[in-house]
Amino acid sequence: MESRFGTWSVIAALFLTACGAAGPSATPLDSPQSPGTSPTVEATLTREPSRQSLTLWVPDTFSPEVPSPAGSLLADRLASFEETHPGVDLAVRIKDVGGPAGLLDTLAAVSVAAPAVLPDVIALDPVALSAATIKGLIVPLNGLVVEPASPEWYAHALGVSSSEGEFFGLPFAAEAEILSYDLTRYPRPPLSWAEILAGPAPFVFPAADPYALFTLAEYVSLGGSLTDESGRPSLDAGILTEVLSFYASSRAAGVIPLSARQFAADSDTWAAVRGERAAGGTAPLSLFLSQHDPEKEAALPLPTKGGAGICFAETWSWAIVSPDAEHQRLSAELIVWLSEPEFLGPWTNALGLLPPNRSALGAWPGGLDRSIVSRLVSVSRPTPPGEVLVTFGPPLQAAVEAVLSGGATPDAAAQAAVQLISSP
Repeated sequence: MESRFGTWSVIAALFLTACGAAGPSATPLDSPQSPGTSPTVEATLTREPSRQSLTLWVPDTFSPEVPSPAGSLLADRLASFEETHPGVDLAVRIKDVGGPAGLLDTLAAVSVAAPAVLPDVIALDPVALSAATIKGLIVPLNGLVVEPASPEWYAHALGVSSSEGEFFGLPFAAEAEILSYDLTRYPRPPLSWAEILAGPAPFVFPAADPYALFTLAEYVSLGGSLTDESGRPSLDAGILTEVLSFYASSRAAGVIPLSARQFAADSDTWAAVRGERAAGGTAPLSLFLSQHDPEKEAALPLPTKGGAGICFAETWSWAIVSPDAEHQRLSAELIVWLSEPEFLGPWTNALGLLPPNRSALGAWPGGLDRSIVSRLVSVSRPTPPGEVLVTFGPPLQAAVEAVLSGGATPDAAAQAAVQLISSP
């Protein structure tokens, strides 16, 4: 599937001037200027300028062809890049997120079977970005784009951009797991475990999630480590027991229902809150922002024991694929163009996703959504890598199931999970 954008003849220096404006620290590095050309007969001849094509692969979520505010914003931004870069044509192809026809698998297959049709730029989630880095399918951005850094860039974005000292992905947007709750049923925002326990029922989370993200977030919020001193996967039984004890107390009080074991995703628990089948529960940020009634539903970071909150975010990044130096240079200019706050702010706002840096959030319109996101990014951190989720998810989910069903005490369930993790 391909989208084309019109080409206009506007002096490229306008783009360079625009890039000098205040914005995020990710900017293309200076490149040597070509020496001036003496006015000769040959130089004054009218010649057809050579054209270059850049191809982008993105999932449907980020398609510029989707009839939505976000789609229109991206289409206009890509068209403006062509306008400021005469002779450059952009083509966008839409791929599945995962599976045989997905971004990563297709990239791997094409790199072997048909390298001539590789994209120049690709949008990758954290798992795919890590895999593409390991497989050598993308090129380092060092020397092409200034690497993001704190404090301008948020922790959830910085955690996925680099690997072993090299910079591979320029973050642009992140989905987040949040707490949604019914304003009419909670007397005050449920920031802590105690407020969930004392609050209205039911409160639901995806207890059947095979990756146990909610439980993993609660464990990490208490300072729980995922490795031992030797760097091997490990769980702290005492900290995990604390989390499971919160579940057991909430279950005994009738706050967490047995039906929580039927929910496998945040979209399911959000549907329960919207349908008034739950007073509170987890939700994907994008669905909440696009569907909630601001007079009835509100959002917070996930509740924690002390009330500080935590937010796991899955960050998407732009990566460069092309081995051609000129295409790499143009691709770097393109992804920085897509990272300027005057575009990235409105675009992430329209998508309902976390922006990666302060300048982009500063370009969001004022109001409730910006207030919610400002609170989320203050406690956001990257969703653990795929290998961590695969390792820890099943034992943690089994422990949650055992506690909620009454099949094991929190301590016994925690010990069983620790044993499963430490077993060779």
